[in-house]
Amino acid sequence: MGLLDDLEQEAQKRREGEEDVLRRKREQFNEVTIPAIENLYSYLQRLAKTLNFLKSERRATYQIPGYGAVVCRIDADMAVQAQMPMYAREVKLTVTGIIDSSSCPVVQIDGASRVATMIEVFRRAGFDAMQKADKDERGAIISARFQAAGKISMVATFNIDMHSDVLRMEFTNFDALITRKHSLAIGAVNDEILDSVGKYLAHQQNYVMRESVSDENREAWRAKLQQEQQRRQWEQKIAAVQAEEEAKLRGSTGRVTGKIRSVPAAEPVRQPSPAPAPAAPAPGLLGKLSGLFGKKDK
Repeated sequence: MGLLDDLEQEAQKRREGEEDVLRRKREQFNEVTIPAIENLYSYLQRLAKTLNFLKSERRATYQIPGYGAVVCRIDADMAVQAQMPMYAREVKLTVTGIIDSSSCPVVQIDGASRVATMIEVFRRAGFDAMQKADKDERGAIISARFQAAGKISMVATFNIDMHSDVLRMEFTNFDALITRKHSLAIGAVNDEILDSVGKYLAHQQNYVMRESVSDENREAWRAKLQQEQQRRQWEQKIAAVQAEEEAKLRGSTGRVTGKIRSVPAAEPVRQPSPAPAPAAPAPGLLGKLSGLFGKKDK
């Protein structure tokens, strides 16, 4: 056998291996994944139909930084759709929330930069809230009044495909103005999970499913919480001591100043007198003789 024959045999083995993998994936998809997503689709259809018929009071509350709570009233327009490509499935549930403006605060914002920040916050949230604005001579908004109004669209999406045994879930604007993502093994999609998802979509609980925490992680979190508590306690003690010291210093300032003022002025420093010049030494014998011979008769 030559080189080409060897290469062709290797390629054939690889093709057979890949085809075998694809065959097992198709079987898994048809026998396990599709029934699970169809069960989920049927559950969501029944949930939407029942909630739309009952028209029960459902409300959602969202916290907007710098503004406060935005309260939504859920209308009875929940709808479920499914897309079914050959080797994938997507189920989408949509529902609309009507903002209850009467239950939302009215906030007056002054200052161009603060107004611009609040406008951007509501833009990211997906709805407007500015009701009245005051502008300067250049047309820039310098003051505005805000009260939430409009609609909030809520979307839940469930995706699967042949190349994965995981159900991917995304929930947008159900308990907060964000998209929450969860993944769950197809084999774990049971009645308990469906019930938890249904309660979340019906705004009866604020979580999709509770994640299990290992004992090791739980102990680590507990230790971290204890450290944080101890740190806060020490910070509070330090702050209390500093406040006490500052109060003492403020109270003693007047007394210290008075003591300093009562000290008499210091006397001027006297300069030392110059030391006297040393006396000339007494003349010796030679000096005396010189004096005698140096005298002249008058």
